[in-house]
Amino acid sequence: MKPKISPEEYRKILEALELDTLYLFELNSKFREEFLSQSLKLDIDEKESFIQENNILKVIYTFKLTAKDDSMEEAGITLQAKYTVRYQVKKEVQVTKEFMNVFSELSIGMLLWTYFRELVNNMVYRMGMPPLVLPLKKR
Repeated sequence: MKPKISPEEYRKILEALELDTLYLFELNSKFREEFLSQSLKLDIDEKESFIQENNILKVIYTFKLTAKDDSMEEAGITLQAKYTVRYQVKKEVQVTKEFMNVFSELSIGMLLWTYFRELVNNMVYRMGMPPLVLPLKKR
């Protein structure tokens, strides 16, 4: 089995990146009281996309949380948050898909998880529900 990216190549690209900014740019939520129950099951999906333009790497990272009772037809709570994370690329490197697969899992996902946890806690509370504290993210 061929490695996704060599440690040397990963380190070379990583050392060229400098975090510029991150921000929430889209938020959608839906609260459906008629689909709530004591047996809500949480599901969280994550995905990312990226584009490198000259010396800027822009990553779009999306979290989607659903809280659904399996016996109900729809989710009681749905939250989707999209974040932009922008890096300055300080050296002449091309950010590859192989790099981003590893970088998203190890770095960006972990970085943004704290923001998403706080957002979920706050939004669920604003929906009149008890605060929902998501667990710490483990790789």
